[in-house]
Amino acid sequence: MTVSPQDSALNSFDFERELFELVHDTAPRLFAVVVEYRDGEGEFDKDAAIVAWGLAHEDGVADVTRVGGGGPLRLAAAENVGRYFGRADGESSRVVWLTPEVKAPAAPAA
Repeated sequence: MTVSPQDSALNSFDFERELFELVHDTAPRLFAVVVEYRDGEGEFDKDAAIVAWGLAHEDGVADVTRVGGGGPLRLAAAENVGRYFGRADGESSRVVWLTPEVKAPAAPAA
């Protein structure tokens, strides 16, 4: 089938939408490193603190920045944070993934 140069389908490419999808599909995932600890002996005597923030890249590598300062960490995987945080007695660390609401850009005004 031959397509006419006046075919509106040829002009329907939405660069802004394509750009948004590229960024959305390749963006690193944001996560917090949380340390949980006991603050007493009861069932509800737990507390937690965010001790670092990280970005997990498409290849699985994670870059982590400590909240209180200190050097950055580059880990083979985000789940490896337990080797560096929450190692004291009564503490444990875990990764909490952020899943922000993502909205496509509005179509440009004509």
